[in-house]
Amino acid sequence: MLTNPYSAEIKSLKNYYFSIPLVILASYSFYNFANSDTVILLGKEDSVFEWLTALFYFISFLLLVLTFKKNRNIFLLLLSFILFFGAGEEMSWGQRIFGFATPESINKINVQHEFNIHNMIVFDGKYMGGGGKKGWDRFLEMDLLFKIFTIVFGAVLPFLVYHFKFISTLTQKIRVPVPPISVGVFFAISWILLKVSLSNVPQEENKEHYWRVYMAGPEIAEFIGSYIMCIICLYFYNYRNKDIMGKDFKQLLPS
Repeated sequence: MLTNPYSAEIKSLKNYYFSIPLVILASYSFYNFANSDTVILLGKEDSVFEWLTALFYFISFLLLVLTFKKNRNIFLLLLSFILFFGAGEEMSWGQRIFGFATPESINKINVQHEFNIHNMIVFDGKYMGGGGKKGWDRFLEMDLLFKIFTIVFGAVLPFLVYHFKFISTLTQKIRVPVPPISVGVFFAISWILLKVSLSNVPQEENKEHYWRVYMAGPEIAEFIGSYIMCIICLYFYNYRNKDIMGKDFKQLLPS
C-alpha cells in the first residue's frame, strides 16, 4: 500500500512542527481577545514579543553556525548572517540597552529615529511624515520582503523541488538548503491570520490607542515567524550529518 509522501513527511516530522500551531493559536488568541492595554504593553517596541523575536533569531543563527561547521554549506552561512542581522535589527543593536544616541546622519532618514536599517525610509512601511506606503513605494519595504522570502523559502521552494526534477537537480547541484514544507507552510498560515486579525481590530475614537493596538499585530507575527525559522534551523542542525542539502524531506523517505 503506497503512502502519500506528504502524509509521511507530516508523520515523520511531527516532533518539529507540533509546537508551531500552539504558538500561533496562543499568540493570535492573545492579540484578538486580551485586554487592549495588555496587547499594547506586550506588543510594543522593546517589549516581550520583540525580545522573543530577537532571541529566536539569535538561536537560529547559532544553530546554523554549528551546522555550517559540519557541512560547510555557504547558503547556510549566508542565512545565518541574515538571521544574526535580524536579531540585531530587532533590538536596534542594543541602542535602548546601552543608551547611545542615533547618529544624525541616520536619525534624519530613519522613520523611528533609531539605530537600525529596516526603519530607514527606503525600507520602512511608512513615510517620514507618517502614513503607510502604497504601490511601488513598497518595493523595498523590509517587512514585505521578509514575508515574501519566508513563504517562498518555506513553502514554494520545497514544493517545486519535490515536484519538478530539473529544479531538484539544480538545488542538489548547488546544495541549497530546502526546509520541510510541513514546517514552512506555517509562515503562510501565520501571515493570513495576521491579515484577518488586523481587519478585526475594533475601530475607536482614540486613534492613537487604535493604532498602537494595530501595530502590536505585526510585532506578534514577527515573533511567530522567528519561532518557525528557529524550528527550520533546528531541522538543518539535527540532519547536519546526512546528505540533505538541495533535497526536499520527502526525497529522503524510503521508497
